[in-house]
Amino acid sequence: MKKLLVLILFLFAGTISIADSNYKTISLPKGVSIDLPINWQVISNNERITLDAYVETLFDPLDSELPFAANYYNDDDEIDALVNIRYYPSEVVTQENVINMFTPDVLRAMDDVVHKGIMLAMPKANLKMLSWNGTKKKLIKDTVALVTDYRRYEGLSKSNARVRLVRVLNGNKSFTLTVSYVDNKKSSFMLKEITNRIIESLSLSN
Repeated sequence: MKKLLVLILFLFAGTISIADSNYKTISLPKGVSIDLPINWQVISNNERITLDAYVETLFDPLDSELPFAANYYNDDDEIDALVNIRYYPSEVVTQENVINMFTPDVLRAMDDVVHKGIMLAMPKANLKMLSWNGTKKKLIKDTVALVTDYRRYEGLSKSNARVRLVRVLNGNKSFTLTVSYVDNKKSSFMLKEITNRIIESLSLSN
């Protein structure tokens, strides 16, 4: 029995190691990093490049308002998941403010503003809101993020998607990490786990 348990633990550890090898840590501007699956493709200058190529070229995206975006394409070359990051260098709210001042009432007021803004913008992009799960504080490693979670319908592709906006208010280093995936396909449970991992991997070096 003991030998069997050791064998199971060994195999489990091997599985975790293989899974980890399918991800690569991407260093982004202002000390931000995330883990992405190696089969996702980076969008640079309107061109698709592999994640490995992106890491190897190490081009400087600091002058870009939206310095990084990557997509996961299915076998039909359709986008089933995506991630991007946008920085807000003029932001003055800090992590300390978020921790001490963002009470439930403040969070509800912010969520209401975000909800209304997204609802107004959706028709222009042929999108429709399916459900709104609100904005919550989430501790990711040592960082307090404000995570907005909702589902929407995209008319052109006729697909439903879950979207999460991970906002980190950190003064002039503030940003929003957008992570979304198509959630009405058989493969959606895998994309859910992958996108969860991307969010949980979010790290700030300072």
